[in-house]
Amino acid sequence: MKKKFLCLFLCLSLAGVFSGCGEDLFKIQGKVYDNPSATYEDSITTDENGYQTYSKKISIDQKPEITNISVTAECSGNIKDECDIRANYPANAIVEQTVGIIGSPVEISADDTVKNITLTLTYNEDYLRGVPEKNIFPMYVDYYNSIWQIIEDFELDTDKNTISFPAKNEAIYLLLDIYQYGTAMGMEVSKYAYENDITLYKSDWERERDTGDIMKLADKKWAVGNAPTFHVSTPQQLASVVYYVNAVNEQPIEVYLENDLDLSQYDWKPMGWNTTYGANLIFHGQNHTINGLNINCHGIQDVGFTGYARNIIMDNVNFTNANITGWRYVGGFSGECYGAKKFTNVSLSGTIYGNDEDTGGFIGSGGSGICTNCTLDVTVNDKPCRYFSYDDKFFMENIDETAFTLSVNEKNRVQRTKNEKYNRIDWAIYDGDKPLLKRGAETETEIKDSVWEYLKAEKGKTYTIYMEAYKINSDGTSGYTRVSNILEYIY
Repeated sequence: MKKKFLCLFLCLSLAGVFSGCGEDLFKIQGKVYDNPSATYEDSITTDENGYQTYSKKISIDQKPEITNISVTAECSGNIKDECDIRANYPANAIVEQTVGIIGSPVEISADDTVKNITLTLTYNEDYLRGVPEKNIFPMYVDYYNSIWQIIEDFELDTDKNTISFPAKNEAIYLLLDIYQYGTAMGMEVSKYAYENDITLYKSDWERERDTGDIMKLADKKWAVGNAPTFHVSTPQQLASVVYYVNAVNEQPIEVYLENDLDLSQYDWKPMGWNTTYGANLIFHGQNHTINGLNINCHGIQDVGFTGYARNIIMDNVNFTNANITGWRYVGGFSGECYGAKKFTNVSLSGTIYGNDEDTGGFIGSGGSGICTNCTLDVTVNDKPCRYFSYDDKFFMENIDETAFTLSVNEKNRVQRTKNEKYNRIDWAIYDGDKPLLKRGAETETEIKDSVWEYLKAEKGKTYTIYMEAYKINSDGTSGYTRVSNILEYIY
């Protein structure tokens, strides 16, 4: 019996600032490109009402769920000449990493002569990886205006494995598992809940990336059964943790290293490979050593022991003879991390290779961290590196103390001079070594009393203040650096 579902769902728009997205080989921020490995076979038909249907059979190994894209519309000319439809994988990172995405994003670009468009996507249920068909929902994406909107009405035909819905002339569309997406967005989607053994299916990471020796070593059942706290005694168990983060990643994890590990014979890969599957890691080394961490990821960004990390807190561990190679955002312990970064009694020795920009010692990109009793003995691109991160390197090597002068005026307010050279400037306020606030100063020439009230500053206490600015050098390197004297201010 033919089953059809006509679904009405509350539209959800997401607008905001997304971070941690950069360029890779086929991906440029704000633009989307055809996958050079995708194959197409197209056709055109016309029905008795004069509507033309333009169809493309598609095949993308990394995203095999969607097998056909069809546009049915009114068109005075040849619809193939007036309309472009394509699977957009790899897509912009923000689009591609939407939680619960099924298959490749699909883009439509049509002239105004194409009207009343219906988009039909055909899916292969064998590649749904346990997602119930009733959970498939379409989403409209207007990336440039930061709109992610679940489509209000659509028709799902589970006999033909198709989903159809009205479409715009210029847009990107996704198919979603509404349970995964809704859960992540805090929506009430309990009626779509289902039991699923994720270890039975190949993950996005396995389909889209080189997993090296990780999946040869990993025990999926052990990983899922022990999460979120892992006691690691062998390379196999550490590989299982990497699998868990890169394929499941349901919650922050905590790792206790129970033995010294020698990884020198293995082709290792980063833990945390994009913003959706980022490492949120607390790692207790318990005074053990990990030797011979070899990660070779030519042409890949976010490379290190963790690749993309939300947080990384590590203590009492030594990494010796590490050899790490990547493209952008490369570091010993994290390629890219914008959350907590705290290291206590941690040492790292070895070699690191990557783009000169965004390659560092402990961290590639993501700012400074807190290091206590830590040692760094590495070369970055064959040069000794003494910096925690690339951000620290740029900061220290590009200080311009004369750009702005800070002083205290008669009202006991901190004031700055003007300099038209910089237009992205911040007040940086510290309590000793503890950062308290970074506040945009483009329109402020003094720190207002309300700022100190917000910080609950203590009368008579001394605070450290300087100006930071974003600087672009003639060689194309860029980052934040100090652009003023350092002022010790008594509140």
